[in-house]
Amino acid sequence: MIEPRQYHELIARESLHWGEVGRDPENPQMWHDPVLFRIFFGKEYGRLLARAVSSGPRILELGSGEGHLALELADRGMQVTGIDLSTERIKRASARANSAHVGSPPTFLVGDLNTIELPVAAYDCVVAHDSLHHILHLDRLCAEVEKSLRPGGSFLIMDYIGMGRVRKLLAGALYGVLPTYQPYRKKWKLRKRLAAFLATEDQKRTALRGSHSGALHQDSPFEEISQGSIVTEIQRTFHVVELETYCPFWFYLAPKVRMPASWKPSFARILHAMDDLIIKSGLAKGAYVWIAARKPSMIS
Repeated sequence: MIEPRQYHELIARESLHWGEVGRDPENPQMWHDPVLFRIFFGKEYGRLLARAVSSGPRILELGSGEGHLALELADRGMQVTGIDLSTERIKRASARANSAHVGSPPTFLVGDLNTIELPVAAYDCVVAHDSLHHILHLDRLCAEVEKSLRPGGSFLIMDYIGMGRVRKLLAGALYGVLPTYQPYRKKWKLRKRLAAFLATEDQKRTALRGSHSGALHQDSPFEEISQGSIVTEIQRTFHVVELETYCPFWFYLAPKVRMPASWKPSFARILHAMDDLIIKSGLAKGAYVWIAARKPSMIS
């Protein structure tokens, strides 16, 4: 167990990290590039939106960030509440909502998903996009989500569940060798972060309980604190209707390899096709998961 004082220090660091995170030209991320995001995640994201709308109208988003998904749902007529740990991100999301031309702007609240108490039967649908792998007490959160859903309500998840050590080693090696936006001299210094990059979920949790809590990730103590346990906890608490994994490997390198901008879409489509081939051949499961689940009380 993590002592309360220790936990509060860690969660404060986590909140600060996400409040300050932004575009890094030397370390571009998939979600900052709409073209790459659409190529690798567009199908699953579109399905998430469609299923949420068909399950609504009262929707709760867990880890709403700066409000992009919540606003897309509101634009489709949904009544959306978003919760995020970072006060700064909630401020930016609220400002965006206030200036958006939607019928019912989303409501954004600051909250720690590890400890939050949700209202009973308040939502038709709960969505979580790339947020659950940051949750330490996932079993507790799943119980709260189940409580907050109306009878027959849906829980929709798109999230990272880990690549495994072998794939991470190969991805790290390719990142070190290939020309990326990160200069080679800086990439060599990143070797100090290799332990955090390669750590399993159990190793990350053990580090949090140790005397140097959070040392595996200097900025975000809860980064990837839940991976494979996401699927386990969802299956334990909910009735899973759909579950599939995708993007096993090449998605990681797509935004980071340096090349002329005009080449990038074609390059990304090739990498995405290679990821699809890995899945179809059964060589590996995806590093991401898409889940549609229902409140189990309605199972006949």
